[in-house]
Amino acid sequence: MQTRRQSRLEVAVDWLCMLGVNIGGQMVAYGMLATTWRAGTFAAATIILAVPRRYTIRRVFNRFVTPGTGQSHRQSWLEAGTDTLMAFGMSIALQLLWYGATATWATVGGLTLGVYLLTLLRRYILRRVFEWWAHRQVTRVGQSPTPT
Repeated sequence: MQTRRQSRLEVAVDWLCMLGVNIGGQMVAYGMLATTWRAGTFAAATIILAVPRRYTIRRVFNRFVTPGTGQSHRQSWLEAGTDTLMAFGMSIALQLLWYGATATWATVGGLTLGVYLLTLLRRYILRRVFEWWAHRQVTRVGQSPTPT
């Protein structure tokens, strides 16, 4: 089972990846409309809402793991999928607020779908890396890490 410290670190790494994908995606989808202010504030709003959501989901799913064992691949996919679906809805709403009439359903849907397909894959990979790390600590010490 992952410690709270590991959960915080996983979320921080995810945050850095999310920032780059978010701003880059806006630049591709909205071109000149994605000004520094607009892209930056949109990314900030997305991240401000995402970090607590992601950490909470991580801790909720951690409760389904038996102490001393790791999260199964199936649970990792379920966790990543749940969070991604919640984030997908938030992204659509935020784009409609930030870009107004220029945020057509095709643009909003395309950007959101592309970003969150990458997000789903990224979060699954991060989840497995951090599960490997937690498992490695268990095998080194011979006991489960203490949740902190």
